Amino acid sequence: MKYENEFYVTGAKVGKQAPRFEMEAVMPEGQATERFGKITLDEYLSEDKWVVLYFYPLDFTFVCPTEIQEFNKLNKQFEALGAKLIAASTDSKFSHLAWQEQGDLGKLNHVHASDNTHTVSEAYGILDDEMGVAWRGTFFIAPDGTLKAAHVNHGEAGRNVNEVLRTLEVLKNEAEGKLVPCGWNPGEEFIDD
Repeated sequence: MKYENEFYVTGAKVGKQAPRFEMEAVMPEGQATERFGKITLDEYLSEDKWVVLYFYPLDFTFVCPTEIQEFNKLNKQFEALGAKLIAASTDSKFSHLAWQEQGDLGKLNHVHASDNTHTVSEAYGILDDEMGVAWRGTFFIAPDGTLKAAHVNHGEAGRNVNEVLRTLEVLKNEAEGKLVPCGWNPGEEFIDD
């Protein structure tokens, strides 16, 4: 039997250094276009922060705002764990700002980045070349720049943001040398050496 498979090359490999990036963004502070800025992965890593980079397909859609609003609601918990959230899509910073100011998404308390050049979503292996959108990808980047985990969904199914938060806590504990068992939840015991 012969298979015809398509193969894609991506720079993002779990356990290796995460692809570095710079993106234009709508920042949480300020009013209107004063909120435009740029972010880099290196900036957050230099602050010894974990980064949770989450992509979604498009602005002004139906499932995406449910996820983004949930990330927004839990942002303080991500910050308490030493992590920075970055929302990203291939839409422009102008589209992001308009979506936030229109009212149904609301103003975000974390960075809303624009990958309208497609370089970041391509580097992370989630760009749909035909549609020009990024699929729902969640990337956990440790303060040393290592890509610790990557979760990618194809299609419209939304993520469980509480699971993203739990996964971050699992990865942080693992990085501290703790043995984290299957199904672990915050507050539960670790495996003894």
